[in-house]
Amino acid sequence: MCMKRNKKARPGWVWWLWCALPAVLAVALYLILPHTPWVAEWIFARGLFRVVAFPVEWLMSLIPFSVTEAVVVLGVPAIPVVLTVWILRMCRHREHLRRIFSRGVRTVALGLSLALLVFMVMDGANFSRYTVTQLMDLPEREYSLEELKAVCMDLAEKTSAAREAVAEDENGCMVLSEGLYASLRRADDGYRALQDTYPFLRSAVWQVKPVLLSHQWSYTGYTGVYCPWLGESSVNVDITPAEIGHTAAHEIAHTAGIAREDECNFLGWLACVHSGSPDYVYSGYLAALIYCNNALYKNSKDAYQDVIKTCSAGVIRDIRNQQKYWKQFEGPTQDASQQFNDTFIKVNGVEDGVISYNQMVRLMLRYYDQQGWLPTT
Repeated sequence: MCMKRNKKARPGWVWWLWCALPAVLAVALYLILPHTPWVAEWIFARGLFRVVAFPVEWLMSLIPFSVTEAVVVLGVPAIPVVLTVWILRMCRHREHLRRIFSRGVRTVALGLSLALLVFMVMDGANFSRYTVTQLMDLPEREYSLEELKAVCMDLAEKTSAAREAVAEDENGCMVLSEGLYASLRRADDGYRALQDTYPFLRSAVWQVKPVLLSHQWSYTGYTGVYCPWLGESSVNVDITPAEIGHTAAHEIAHTAGIAREDECNFLGWLACVHSGSPDYVYSGYLAALIYCNNALYKNSKDAYQDVIKTCSAGVIRDIRNQQKYWKQFEGPTQDASQQFNDTFIKVNGVEDGVISYNQMVRLMLRYYDQQGWLPTT
Protein backbone atom coordinates (compact mmCIF):
# COMPACT_ATOMS: atom_id res chain seq x y z
CA MET A 1 0.00 0.00 0.00
CA CYS A 2 1.43 3.36 -1.08
CA MET A 3 1.61 6.09 1.44
CA LYS A 4 0.89 9.60 0.19
CA ARG A 5 3.72 11.85 1.20
CA ASN A 6 2.84 15.21 2.69
CA LYS A 7 4.38 18.13 0.93
CA LYS A 8 6.95 19.80 3.04
CA ALA A 9 5.76 23.24 4.05
CA ARG A 10 7.93 26.05 2.81
CA PRO A 11 9.73 28.03 5.50
CA GLY A 12 8.13 31.36 6.24
CA TRP A 13 11.21 33.28 5.11
CA VAL A 14 10.83 31.85 1.58
CA TRP A 15 7.37 33.41 1.25
CA TRP A 16 8.65 36.75 2.51
CA LEU A 17 11.55 36.56 0.07
CA TRP A 18 9.14 36.19 -2.84
CA CYS A 19 7.01 39.03 -1.48
CA ALA A 20 10.00 41.33 -1.16
CA LEU A 21 11.65 40.51 -4.50
CA PRO A 22 9.57 42.87 -6.72
CA ALA A 23 10.03 45.74 -4.24
CA VAL A 24 13.77 45.10 -4.03
CA LEU A 25 14.00 45.24 -7.84
CA ALA A 26 11.95 48.45 -7.89
CA VAL A 27 14.14 50.12 -5.26
CA ALA A 28 17.29 49.02 -7.11
CA LEU A 29 15.97 50.62 -10.31
CA TYR A 30 15.02 53.77 -8.39
CA LEU A 31 18.58 54.08 -7.05
CA ILE A 32 20.51 53.06 -10.16
CA LEU A 33 18.63 54.56 -13.13
CA PRO A 34 19.19 58.26 -12.24
CA HIS A 35 22.92 57.57 -12.66
CA THR A 36 22.48 55.69 -15.96
CA PRO A 37 20.07 57.71 -18.12
CA TRP A 38 21.06 55.77 -21.24
CA VAL A 39 19.74 52.60 -19.58
CA ALA A 40 16.50 54.36 -18.62
CA GLU A 41 16.15 55.67 -22.19
CA TRP A 42 17.02 52.67 -24.37
CA ILE A 43 16.25 49.67 -22.16
CA PHE A 44 13.21 51.01 -20.31
CA ALA A 45 11.58 54.02 -22.01
CA ARG A 46 12.07 52.72 -25.56
CA GLY A 47 12.26 49.07 -24.61
CA LEU A 48 10.48 47.47 -21.68
CA PHE A 49 8.01 50.35 -21.27
CA ARG A 50 6.78 50.02 -24.85
CA VAL A 51 6.60 46.24 -24.68
CA VAL A 52 4.60 46.26 -21.45
CA ALA A 53 2.68 49.54 -21.54
CA PHE A 54 1.63 49.83 -25.18
CA PRO A 55 -0.58 46.69 -25.28
CA VAL A 56 -2.17 47.69 -21.96
CA GLU A 57 -2.74 51.27 -23.12
CA TRP A 58 -4.33 50.13 -26.37
CA LEU A 59 -6.70 47.76 -24.58
CA MET A 60 -7.66 50.41 -22.05
CA SER A 61 -8.43 52.80 -24.91
CA LEU A 62 -11.18 50.45 -26.06
CA ILE A 63 -13.08 50.99 -22.81
CA PRO A 64 -15.19 54.17 -23.08
CA PHE A 65 -15.17 55.09 -19.37
CA SER A 66 -12.38 55.86 -16.93
CA VAL A 67 -11.37 52.58 -15.29
CA THR A 68 -9.13 54.60 -12.97
CA GLU A 69 -12.15 56.45 -11.64
CA ALA A 70 -14.11 53.20 -11.27
CA VAL A 71 -11.27 51.60 -9.30
CA VAL A 72 -11.05 54.58 -6.95
CA VAL A 73 -14.81 54.93 -6.46
CA LEU A 74 -15.31 51.20 -5.86
CA GLY A 75 -11.96 50.40 -4.30
CA VAL A 76 -11.89 52.97 -1.51
CA PRO A 77 -15.09 51.73 0.20
CA ALA A 78 -14.09 48.12 -0.54
CA ILE A 79 -10.97 48.38 1.62
CA PRO A 80 -12.75 48.64 5.00
CA VAL A 81 -15.19 45.91 3.88
CA VAL A 82 -12.35 43.49 3.07
CA LEU A 83 -10.57 44.43 6.28
CA THR A 84 -13.74 43.76 8.31
CA VAL A 85 -14.26 40.36 6.66
CA TRP A 86 -10.64 39.44 7.38
CA ILE A 87 -10.96 40.38 11.06
CA LEU A 88 -14.27 38.52 11.43
CA ARG A 89 -12.73 35.43 9.86
CA MET A 90 -9.90 35.49 12.37
CA CYS A 91 -12.40 35.86 15.22
CA ARG A 92 -14.47 32.89 14.03
CA HIS A 93 -11.51 30.61 13.41
CA ARG A 94 -9.26 31.38 16.33
CA GLU A 95 -7.59 28.00 16.04
CA HIS A 96 -6.23 29.16 12.67
CA LEU A 97 -5.70 32.77 13.71
CA ARG A 98 -1.97 32.81 13.02
CA ARG A 99 -2.33 31.23 9.57
CA ILE A 100 -5.16 33.54 8.47
CA PHE A 101 -3.31 36.62 9.73
CA SER A 102 -0.07 35.55 8.06
CA ARG A 103 -1.76 34.88 4.72
CA GLY A 104 -3.50 38.24 4.78
CA VAL A 105 -0.34 40.15 5.56
CA ARG A 106 1.60 38.26 2.88
CA THR A 107 -1.08 38.97 0.30
CA VAL A 108 -1.04 42.69 1.04
CA ALA A 109 2.76 42.77 1.10
CA LEU A 110 2.99 40.95 -2.23
CA GLY A 111 0.38 43.25 -3.78
CA LEU A 112 2.21 46.39 -2.66
CA SER A 113 5.55 44.96 -3.76
CA LEU A 114 4.24 44.14 -7.25
CA ALA A 115 2.52 47.54 -7.49
CA LEU A 116 5.84 49.27 -6.78
CA LEU A 117 7.62 47.31 -9.52
CA VAL A 118 4.82 47.96 -12.02
CA PHE A 119 5.01 51.66 -11.23
CA MET A 120 8.74 51.73 -11.93
CA VAL A 121 8.29 50.00 -15.29
CA MET A 122 5.23 52.02 -16.35
CA ASP A 123 6.31 55.46 -15.11
CA GLY A 124 9.02 55.68 -12.47
CA ALA A 125 11.91 54.69 -14.73
CA ASN A 126 10.90 57.37 -17.22
CA PHE A 127 11.87 60.09 -14.75
CA SER A 128 15.49 59.06 -15.36
CA ARG A 129 15.43 58.96 -19.18
CA TYR A 130 17.04 61.64 -21.31
CA THR A 131 15.43 65.06 -20.97
CA VAL A 132 13.30 66.50 -23.76
CA THR A 133 16.04 69.10 -24.21
CA GLN A 134 18.43 66.26 -25.06
CA LEU A 135 15.91 64.28 -27.12
CA MET A 136 15.04 67.33 -29.25
CA ASP A 137 18.59 68.72 -29.25
CA LEU A 138 17.41 72.04 -27.85
CA PRO A 139 19.97 74.72 -26.98
CA GLU A 140 20.80 75.29 -23.32
CA ARG A 141 21.67 78.81 -22.23
CA GLU A 142 20.40 81.67 -20.12
CA TYR A 143 17.70 83.86 -21.65
CA SER A 144 17.07 87.54 -21.06
CA LEU A 145 13.89 89.27 -19.93
CA GLU A 146 13.58 90.76 -23.41
CA GLU A 147 13.64 87.30 -24.96
CA LEU A 148 10.97 86.04 -22.57
CA LYS A 149 8.83 89.07 -23.38
CA ALA A 150 9.31 88.38 -27.11
CA VAL A 151 8.03 84.83 -26.63
CA CYS A 152 5.04 86.12 -24.67
CA MET A 153 4.24 88.74 -27.32
CA ASP A 154 4.38 86.10 -30.05
CA LEU A 155 2.19 83.74 -28.03
CA ALA A 156 -0.31 86.54 -27.37
CA GLU A 157 -0.55 87.23 -31.10
CA LYS A 158 -0.95 83.55 -32.02
CA THR A 159 -3.38 82.88 -29.18
CA SER A 160 -5.55 85.81 -30.25
CA ALA A 161 -5.50 84.61 -33.86
CA ALA A 162 -6.38 81.05 -32.82
CA ARG A 163 -9.23 82.40 -30.69
CA GLU A 164 -10.98 83.65 -33.85
CA ALA A 165 -11.39 80.06 -35.10
CA VAL A 166 -13.22 78.63 -32.06
CA ALA A 167 -16.86 78.81 -31.00
CA GLU A 168 -18.09 80.72 -27.97
CA ASP A 169 -21.16 80.74 -25.73
CA GLU A 170 -23.59 83.50 -24.90
CA ASN A 171 -21.09 84.91 -22.38
CA GLY A 172 -18.39 85.18 -25.01
CA CYS A 173 -16.31 82.30 -23.59
CA MET A 174 -14.87 79.46 -25.64
CA VAL A 175 -16.89 76.24 -26.04
CA LEU A 176 -15.93 72.98 -27.74
CA SER A 177 -16.85 72.92 -31.40
CA GLU A 178 -17.40 69.14 -31.23
CA GLY A 179 -18.94 66.85 -28.65
CA LEU A 180 -16.81 66.05 -25.63
CA TYR A 181 -16.01 62.46 -26.63
CA ALA A 182 -15.19 63.46 -30.19
CA SER A 183 -12.89 66.16 -28.87
CA LEU A 184 -11.07 63.81 -26.48
CA ARG A 185 -10.47 61.33 -29.30
CA ARG A 186 -8.41 64.01 -31.04
CA ALA A 187 -5.90 64.17 -28.19
CA ASP A 188 -3.25 62.17 -30.04
CA ASP A 189 -3.64 63.84 -33.46
CA GLY A 190 -0.80 66.26 -32.80
CA TYR A 191 1.52 63.48 -31.65
CA ARG A 192 0.85 61.50 -34.82
CA ALA A 193 1.92 64.56 -36.79
CA LEU A 194 5.13 64.82 -34.74
CA GLN A 195 6.19 61.15 -34.63
CA ASP A 196 8.25 61.20 -37.81
CA THR A 197 10.29 64.14 -36.53
CA TYR A 198 10.38 62.96 -32.91
CA PRO A 199 10.09 59.13 -32.76
CA PHE A 200 10.20 59.15 -28.95
CA LEU A 201 6.63 60.54 -28.96
CA ARG A 202 4.99 57.27 -29.98
CA SER A 203 2.04 56.13 -27.88
CA ALA A 204 -0.60 53.40 -28.07
CA VAL A 205 -3.41 55.57 -26.66
CA TRP A 206 -5.95 57.03 -29.07
CA GLN A 207 -8.27 58.63 -26.56
CA VAL A 208 -8.29 59.97 -23.03
CA LYS A 209 -11.19 59.29 -20.68
CA PRO A 210 -13.61 61.80 -19.14
CA VAL A 211 -14.07 61.58 -15.37
CA LEU A 212 -17.73 61.47 -14.33
CA LEU A 213 -17.07 63.01 -10.91
CA SER A 214 -15.03 65.81 -12.45
CA HIS A 215 -16.66 68.61 -10.48
CA GLN A 216 -15.82 66.92 -7.18
CA TRP A 217 -12.33 66.18 -8.48
CA SER A 218 -11.72 69.89 -9.04
CA TYR A 219 -11.46 70.33 -5.26
CA THR A 220 -8.07 68.59 -5.54
CA GLY A 221 -6.87 71.06 -8.16
CA TYR A 222 -6.14 68.32 -10.69
CA THR A 223 -7.09 68.65 -14.35
CA GLY A 224 -5.91 65.23 -15.47
CA VAL A 225 -4.18 62.07 -14.31
CA TYR A 226 -2.18 59.21 -15.79
CA CYS A 227 -2.60 55.92 -13.93
CA PRO A 228 0.58 53.88 -14.52
CA TRP A 229 -0.94 50.65 -13.21
CA LEU A 230 -3.65 50.79 -15.86
CA GLY A 231 -1.86 52.71 -18.60
CA GLU A 232 -4.85 55.06 -18.72
CA SER A 233 -5.17 58.83 -19.00
CA SER A 234 -8.24 60.55 -17.57
CA VAL A 235 -9.28 64.19 -17.82
CA ASN A 236 -11.33 66.46 -15.58
CA VAL A 237 -14.05 67.58 -18.01
CA ASP A 238 -15.67 70.03 -15.60
CA ILE A 239 -12.85 72.51 -16.23
CA THR A 240 -13.32 75.31 -18.72
CA PRO A 241 -13.41 74.17 -22.38
CA ALA A 242 -10.31 76.24 -23.15
CA GLU A 243 -8.29 74.00 -20.80
CA ILE A 244 -9.45 70.60 -22.03
CA GLY A 245 -7.35 70.31 -25.19
CA HIS A 246 -3.99 71.05 -23.59
CA THR A 247 -4.85 68.91 -20.56
CA ALA A 248 -5.69 65.93 -22.77
CA ALA A 249 -2.50 66.39 -24.81
CA HIS A 250 -0.49 66.66 -21.59
CA GLU A 251 -1.82 63.29 -20.39
CA ILE A 252 -1.09 61.64 -23.75
CA ALA A 253 2.56 62.63 -23.28
CA HIS A 254 2.64 60.50 -20.13
CA THR A 255 1.43 57.48 -22.11
CA ALA A 256 4.33 58.02 -24.52
CA GLY A 257 6.78 57.57 -21.66
CA ILE A 258 7.32 61.20 -20.63
CA ALA A 259 7.18 61.43 -16.84
CA ARG A 260 8.34 64.96 -16.02
CA GLU A 261 5.42 67.38 -15.75
CA ASP A 262 7.17 70.38 -17.31
CA GLU A 263 8.03 68.29 -20.36
CA CYS A 264 4.44 67.05 -20.66
CA ASN A 265 3.23 70.65 -20.54
CA PHE A 266 5.64 71.65 -23.31
CA LEU A 267 4.92 68.61 -25.48
CA GLY A 268 1.20 69.11 -24.87
CA TRP A 269 1.54 72.60 -26.34
CA LEU A 270 3.60 71.34 -29.28
CA ALA A 271 1.07 68.57 -30.00
CA CYS A 272 -1.86 70.98 -29.76
CA VAL A 273 -0.46 73.41 -32.31
CA HIS A 274 0.23 70.52 -34.72
CA SER A 275 -3.14 68.84 -34.18
CA GLY A 276 -5.07 70.56 -36.97
CA SER A 277 -7.98 71.09 -34.56
CA PRO A 278 -8.90 74.75 -33.87
CA ASP A 279 -9.95 73.85 -30.32
CA TYR A 280 -6.63 72.15 -29.56
CA VAL A 281 -4.54 74.81 -31.29
CA TYR A 282 -6.17 77.53 -29.21
CA SER A 283 -6.01 75.53 -25.97
CA GLY A 284 -2.31 74.85 -26.48
CA TYR A 285 -1.46 78.46 -27.23
CA LEU A 286 -3.56 79.74 -24.32
CA ALA A 287 -1.86 77.38 -21.86
CA ALA A 288 1.62 78.37 -23.10
CA LEU A 289 0.70 82.06 -22.93
CA ILE A 290 -0.50 81.75 -19.34
CA TYR A 291 2.62 79.86 -18.20
CA CYS A 292 5.05 82.21 -19.96
CA ASN A 293 3.24 85.40 -19.04
CA ASN A 294 3.07 84.34 -15.37
CA ALA A 295 6.85 83.92 -15.49
CA LEU A 296 7.14 87.34 -17.10
CA TYR A 297 4.96 88.88 -14.36
CA LYS A 298 7.41 87.68 -11.69
CA ASN A 299 10.21 89.58 -13.42
CA SER A 300 8.46 92.67 -14.80
CA LYS A 301 4.88 93.69 -14.17
CA ASP A 302 5.17 96.39 -16.83
CA ALA A 303 6.26 93.86 -19.46
CA TYR A 304 3.41 91.62 -18.37
CA GLN A 305 0.91 94.43 -18.89
CA ASP A 306 2.37 95.16 -22.33
CA VAL A 307 1.61 91.57 -23.35
CA ILE A 308 -1.90 91.58 -21.86
CA LYS A 309 -2.76 94.71 -23.85
CA THR A 310 -2.10 92.83 -27.11
CA CYS A 311 -4.46 89.94 -26.24
CA SER A 312 -7.88 89.91 -27.84
CA ALA A 313 -11.03 90.42 -25.77
CA GLY A 314 -11.94 86.76 -26.25
CA VAL A 315 -8.62 85.60 -24.80
CA ILE A 316 -9.06 87.88 -21.79
CA ARG A 317 -12.58 86.53 -21.21
CA ASP A 318 -11.31 82.93 -21.29
CA ILE A 319 -8.49 83.69 -18.86
CA ARG A 320 -10.91 85.35 -16.44
CA ASN A 321 -13.31 82.42 -16.86
CA GLN A 322 -10.53 80.03 -15.79
CA GLN A 323 -9.68 82.17 -12.78
CA LYS A 324 -13.34 82.34 -11.76
CA TYR A 325 -13.74 78.57 -12.12
CA TRP A 326 -10.76 77.63 -9.95
CA LYS A 327 -11.47 80.29 -7.34
CA GLN A 328 -14.49 78.34 -6.10
CA PHE A 329 -12.39 75.25 -5.27
CA GLU A 330 -9.70 76.91 -3.18
CA GLY A 331 -9.38 75.41 0.29
CA PRO A 332 -7.66 72.80 2.47
CA THR A 333 -8.52 69.88 0.16
CA GLN A 334 -6.75 71.49 -2.77
CA ASP A 335 -3.80 72.50 -0.58
CA ALA A 336 -3.39 68.96 0.77
CA SER A 337 -3.71 67.45 -2.69
CA GLN A 338 -1.10 69.80 -4.16
CA GLN A 339 1.24 69.07 -1.23
CA PHE A 340 0.91 65.34 -1.92
CA ASN A 341 1.61 65.91 -5.62
CA ASP A 342 4.61 68.08 -4.75
CA THR A 343 6.04 65.33 -2.53
CA PHE A 344 5.41 62.65 -5.18
CA ILE A 345 7.23 64.64 -7.87
CA LYS A 346 10.19 65.38 -5.58
CA VAL A 347 10.48 61.72 -4.55
CA ASN A 348 10.87 60.88 -8.23
CA GLY A 349 13.90 63.11 -8.56
CA VAL A 350 12.40 66.44 -9.67
CA GLU A 351 13.74 68.89 -7.09
CA ASP A 352 11.37 71.72 -8.03
CA GLY A 353 8.29 69.63 -7.23
CA VAL A 354 5.00 71.20 -8.33
CA ILE A 355 6.96 74.27 -9.47
CA SER A 356 8.36 72.06 -12.25
CA TYR A 357 5.03 72.46 -14.05
CA ASN A 358 6.11 76.08 -14.63
CA GLN A 359 9.55 75.09 -15.90
CA MET A 360 7.99 74.45 -19.29
CA VAL A 361 8.78 78.15 -19.87
CA ARG A 362 12.45 77.19 -20.19
CA LEU A 363 11.53 74.62 -22.81
CA MET A 364 9.45 77.21 -24.69
CA LEU A 365 12.43 79.57 -24.77
CA ARG A 366 14.76 76.81 -25.94
CA TYR A 367 12.35 75.71 -28.66
CA TYR A 368 11.88 79.30 -29.88
CA ASP A 369 15.67 79.64 -29.85
CA GLN A 370 16.12 76.45 -31.88
CA GLN A 371 13.51 77.55 -34.42
CA GLY A 372 15.13 80.96 -34.80
CA TRP A 373 12.06 82.78 -33.49
CA LEU A 374 13.84 84.88 -30.87
CA PRO A 375 14.90 88.44 -31.68
CA THR A 376 18.51 88.81 -32.76
CA THR A 377 20.74 90.97 -30.62
